[in-house]
Amino acid sequence: MTVGDPSLERLTFLMARGRFFYEVGPFRVRLKSSAPALARFFHSHYAAFPQYDSGGFADFHIRIERPRSLRRWIRQQLLFFLDDHRPFHPYPHSMAVPLLEWGLNWCIAGHAHWALLIHSAVVERNGRACLLIGKPESGKSTLCALLIHRGWRLLSDEFALLDPSSGHLLPLPRPVSLKGSSIQVVQAQAPGLTVGGFCFNEGPNEEMAYVVPPPDAVRRMHEPAEPSVLVFPRFQSGKNLTVHSMPPSRTAYALAENAFNYSILGLEGFRLLAFLVEKCPAYELSYGEGSDVLDWFEALP
Repeated sequence: MTVGDPSLERLTFLMARGRFFYEVGPFRVRLKSSAPALARFFHSHYAAFPQYDSGGFADFHIRIERPRSLRRWIRQQLLFFLDDHRPFHPYPHSMAVPLLEWGLNWCIAGHAHWALLIHSAVVERNGRACLLIGKPESGKSTLCALLIHRGWRLLSDEFALLDPSSGHLLPLPRPVSLKGSSIQVVQAQAPGLTVGGFCFNEGPNEEMAYVVPPPDAVRRMHEPAEPSVLVFPRFQSGKNLTVHSMPPSRTAYALAENAFNYSILGLEGFRLLAFLVEKCPAYELSYGEGSDVLDWFEALP
């Protein structure tokens, strides 16, 4: 049954009792938590997603709760559980939202081996998808947010899910994660996007926030797209835009390096990587603060 009353009070009640389910892309998640920040986050960032208040199948059963020690009250912490397995060390209570989003990333990367998973943001226009592939701190999330502000459809900020049977990319349009100065860049250059869910990362002393997925991306989250272009971006402050085509051998190596489950899939993983290399031109792209990088994407066929 869908959540009839999407109010914050209703979400808080359902989550605390383990009766909150939501869908994002091909996944259905059951979430149990009494952390107020998570209820607020779903009320603001997941309001357009299908949400349910009754049982049924879920791909992932997640609990985020306080420990039973003094950490429950002093310098409060949170624990992440998938079923009864706890894969991470405790996180500060203030990091409830990143703990959920990172934890779901871990769930998908470790269990969704029916698809090839590549660490990539994915945006689409006119049925043709562009993969922004790279390690953390490459600037792909910032670039992804600026492109969706220009009308590209958000498929994912974190994963390219390549369906082996169709060769299409499956959408996973979750909130786009921003850190540090990227928050101000997106707020200044993409005023049409809603940025919220602020928290403070106590590790590198860095503020974090999340872009609300555009309604059209959520409405079309079961509509796949054809992979068309592979881009390996790298942000370098003060640098002019430079673009280099990548040869197939280097592209294949870079894809394998950024794939979560290439080795697990074995021959099928090799086939899917070869499919992407043969089908999609690939580019290395270095860019700075200017808008020329966005204009380059606009000129793509």
